[in-house]
Amino acid sequence: MKIAIPTSDGIRISSNMNNIKGFKVFEIKGGKIIEEVFISRKKTISNPNFSEENGDPVVHDNNENLSFLSEINECQIVIANGLGKKMFEELVKAHKEVYITEASNVRGAINHFIRQTLRNHPEIA
Repeated sequence: MKIAIPTSDGIRISSNMNNIKGFKVFEIKGGKIIEEVFISRKKTISNPNFSEENGDPVVHDNNENLSFLSEINECQIVIANGLGKKMFEELVKAHKEVYITEASNVRGAINHFIRQTLRNHPEIA
């Protein structure tokens, strides 16, 4: 199984999906991490005539917050510590099992998940 955790530095779990740089993705087999990668989040731009390099204002697509779904398509589980109700619902619609945790450390959260001691708090999504 593959698990995605939103992060900007690979160490701390990001609680604001709007500002993450990507996802730490773990592949788990037999209760062990067999692969660990960082997947950078792609930004979508709705107007190709503008560019950040030229100092022009960049207008982002209204669905930018949900654009990350394709980046974690192969993941069955998402562990986060805050998403917002809409984001939580979209992940569930995309057939992701979502864990909302109070944990702030990526490595700690994945280790708790493996040991089946990760506390899930969907009410604080």
